[in-house]
Amino acid sequence: MSGFFFRRFALPVLLGLAAPLAQATDVQTLFARMHQVGRSLDYEGTFVYQHGDQLESLRIVHKAGAGGVRERLVSLNGAPREIIRTGSEVRCYLPDENAVLIEHRRADDRNFPALLPDSLAQLKGNYKIHVGKKGRVAGRKTVSVHIKPRDAYRYGYLLWADEASGLLLKASLQDERGDVVEQYMFTQVNIGKAISESELKPQYPAKGIVWQRADAAPAAPSTGQWLATRLPTGFTLTARLMRMLPARKQPVEHLVYSDGLAVVSVFVERVDDEAKANVLSGLTHMGVVHVFGKVVDGHQVTVVGEAPAMTVDMIGESVRPQP
Repeated sequence: MSGFFFRRFALPVLLGLAAPLAQATDVQTLFARMHQVGRSLDYEGTFVYQHGDQLESLRIVHKAGAGGVRERLVSLNGAPREIIRTGSEVRCYLPDENAVLIEHRRADDRNFPALLPDSLAQLKGNYKIHVGKKGRVAGRKTVSVHIKPRDAYRYGYLLWADEASGLLLKASLQDERGDVVEQYMFTQVNIGKAISESELKPQYPAKGIVWQRADAAPAAPSTGQWLATRLPTGFTLTARLMRMLPARKQPVEHLVYSDGLAVVSVFVERVDDEAKANVLSGLTHMGVVHVFGKVVDGHQVTVVGEAPAMTVDMIGESVRPQP
């Protein structure tokens, strides 16, 4: 289920948000509205998530309010899963395992349909962006936006937003050949619907289940000594955190690099004698997510990113402790 969670609003375009999206031909205005409504609108619906030869169907209930965003996500096929998000806390109910996992995530994590950054300023140097044709998704009129990378270090996107509200209804991730490698798409959606409290509560009983923390405590800012010394153009360090993870005796340093759209995470932890037999070495992938592993100065460096292999490999090979 982690693939569903892999994802600011610009003051100059506030006045433009009142107009229907069909009238907004400026890409910056489109982006600002699509970013804002994905977090501020109430909606519920069903969407499909396609990655490789896998197709998953999920129901989402999303409510925004003064206290922040609340969201419920339920898998409709495969193993039963239910995710309840309240602000930065995420609870994943696993009824077949009789367990609930609790995790704290960054408040600015971008998830479908709120995938977009707040502005285009940091994207234009690395992506070509233009408004495309109109179409229909889930029976609603849409306008499309094309985001094409200027080099091979990032994937491209083709987005379809609802004309009436601006909500992102479909997002396709494309490789360097333009082939779709991952896709989200609503098949049914109610936008602006009043969401009741009962719709945000888990359907599985809480009695008799085992509660586990995916991280022992919320991540804290770090002034750690590790750094990637070589980055693709446009990528910068956007966060540095310390995390206590399950079955870990020492905190794990977490570095986040991004070009404003693509995100690559670097995890650094000391390798003890027990862990030496299980260290990750080299490059592998799970669908569009590439993973790189290497031991540097007695530490396991793990790099994870929804980015091309060459991007993850470059960053991973360059991670070093700083003097």
